[in-house]
Amino acid sequence: SDSIRRAAEWVQKEGGEKGLFGLVNNAGVANPIGPTEWMDIEDFRQVMAVNAFGAIEVTLALLPLLKRARGRVVNTSSVLGRISANGGGYCMSKFCIEAFSDSLRRDMRHFGVKVSIVEPGFFKTNVTNLESLEASLRQRWERLEPSTRSSYGEHFFPQ
Repeated sequence: SDSIRRAAEWVQKEGGEKGLFGLVNNAGVANPIGPTEWMDIEDFRQVMAVNAFGAIEVTLALLPLLKRARGRVVNTSSVLGRISANGGGYCMSKFCIEAFSDSLRRDMRHFGVKVSIVEPGFFKTNVTNLESLEASLRQRWERLEPSTRSSYGEHFFPQ
């Protein structure tokens, strides 16, 4: 994106020939969330855009500077990048970061660039905010076709 390109240009200008010693990809969103059948493709795209493709795009933009400095990339994943739960795109996006990091680590070894993954659990953050998660679930429930809602039963998500 344009903002990532501008940020990379700024880092290049400020860092000069030294390059970039470290990059931490720590952006993450959990919502929208819900059982897979409650989601539509845009729900998945929204989470993947931030949690996976954003980190990948930033990394690609800054990789030449990281190589120059023999720097380090730290990607924030999640325990849910190893053990999936229901919840739409979140787990999928964190599995993606795990795989991207493993691949990048192998690709960058030759250049002396280190790649690490941080896999936090359920700490109190905006991602684990229960009110936000419940609001996302309720929004998905409300837009379901009556037949789908009926298949789950009204007791599944009480009003």
